[in-house]
Amino acid sequence: MPKTIASIKTGSIVRKQIVAIAALLIAFTIPTLARADIILNDLKGRTITLAKPASRVLVDDGRLILALSFLTDDPVNLVAAWPHDVDRFGRELYATYRQRFPAIDSLPKSTSSAQDMVAEQVIAAKPDLVVLSLYSHPAEQQLEQLSQVGIPVIFIDFVADPFANSDRSLQILGKAIGRETEADKVIAFRKQQKDLIAERVAKTDPSDRPAVFMETHASTQEACCNSPGTGNVGKFIDFVDARNIGDILAGKPFGQISLEYALSSKPDVYIASGGEYMAKRGGLLIGPHYSAQDTRDTMAKLLDRPGFAAIPAVTTGAVHGLSQQIFNSPLDLLALELIAKWTHPKLFQDIDVEATRRTLNGFMAVPLTGTYWTD
Repeated sequence: MPKTIASIKTGSIVRKQIVAIAALLIAFTIPTLARADIILNDLKGRTITLAKPASRVLVDDGRLILALSFLTDDPVNLVAAWPHDVDRFGRELYATYRQRFPAIDSLPKSTSSAQDMVAEQVIAAKPDLVVLSLYSHPAEQQLEQLSQVGIPVIFIDFVADPFANSDRSLQILGKAIGRETEADKVIAFRKQQKDLIAERVAKTDPSDRPAVFMETHASTQEACCNSPGTGNVGKFIDFVDARNIGDILAGKPFGQISLEYALSSKPDVYIASGGEYMAKRGGLLIGPHYSAQDTRDTMAKLLDRPGFAAIPAVTTGAVHGLSQQIFNSPLDLLALELIAKWTHPKLFQDIDVEATRRTLNGFMAVPLTGTYWTD
């Protein structure tokens, strides 16, 4: 049957409507695709765009795997390469991760933040994101070389200035791997606990600040005394309204102070840090592999060094120890609460650090178990 003029016009109108609808769909789809991009602003003020969440991440510090464990049930599966710096990671912690994720041993190796980057090694690992420590210093030519082959790089920090940068770094990392919700939950809990401490110390008398002597990597075989300066852990001590006697190391995260200066400062609280890595250095042995007696014995040897018996903190028994492994990751909240309790025992007697550990363990792929601090 021949088509009438009316039917031809109707068909034409329908086709035009279909074309118009298709055009609208395309118009709405294009912005949607643009919004799918992940825009990251790292700690060096650089803006990086990812087309999709990263699933193969190369890191220059093994401790970043601990941060990833707060964001995903299988952090090792996300890692394209890492430096295999087991001592930085913590041998005991590493053993628990290897038991849970045997593939960690066979992951490709990347250069550490303490070394010069090898761009060819990075490219060979085929990452879709490189995460570098803020204190690492790759050459601009190397960053450009990675950019040319489509490998984005971001800088974060859990070590140089953890008090200022840890939460922001966790947020950046969470956004990068598509785990913003998980990151926000951890950050919210950390903020809640820090706000509680800040609220209480705001009511203390500024003239009554206990002096704290924190000896990091405390050792009977090496020169005394390693101490945090005004950066790094020094900011934890400041935050709880105590005075870090290492503040003479102005502008430095860590440094060396003399025993004579430590004695003349008359510290009210002494805190030693150590761990399994100090076994051959005559240091504080603390961690899941050591008994309470092992820890007490090594602490006693530290306090038996010449001059230590005269320190007020030693004579009053205000002596404490903690594992270096609870720093440099979101676990450092435990260190902050411990320092608060040890410096202001009455003010913070109700803070339950074990309860905080249980909450953090609820976020982690591999829970932290065993002894990591001692009174």
